[in-house]
Amino acid sequence: MGAFLNQCKSLLPKMFMYGTLPQKATSVALVPLLLFVGCAGTAPNPVDRYMLGDEKKSAKALYAEVASIDEEIVLKNKKKTDRDIWNVVFFVTGFLVIVPWFLIDAKGSHEVEIEALKARKTQLMILHAEKDDSPASVVGEEEN
Repeated sequence: MGAFLNQCKSLLPKMFMYGTLPQKATSVALVPLLLFVGCAGTAPNPVDRYMLGDEKKSAKALYAEVASIDEEIVLKNKKKTDRDIWNVVFFVTGFLVIVPWFLIDAKGSHEVEIEALKARKTQLMILHAEKDDSPASVVGEEEN
């Protein structure tokens, strides 16, 4: 194991001995970029548009789920706004110290999750309309 480490240590300086300055600069710039792209944020976890058993739910259960989805969309929009603010702060402070650049969340997971929730809400509204045919009880409209 020690011989392998010594060989790696001896190869590292040789990697930068060859090549022109632009090639070295490009390689030095690409390494942080690849780290940034690979680590920048959380992966999205979208909900499915249709879930098993949706057609068996009552109209009241569908309405309640649509209401909870509305609350979840508002919560995710707030988290997205907070994330955007912190991304700006991390980006600006990253010019002074490079570490904050690794904390930026750039994968857009909140947008994907919000769009998935909106699609789920639309699907549930369609199911609700099929179950309850009265026009006054359409989900999403305010009753006066």
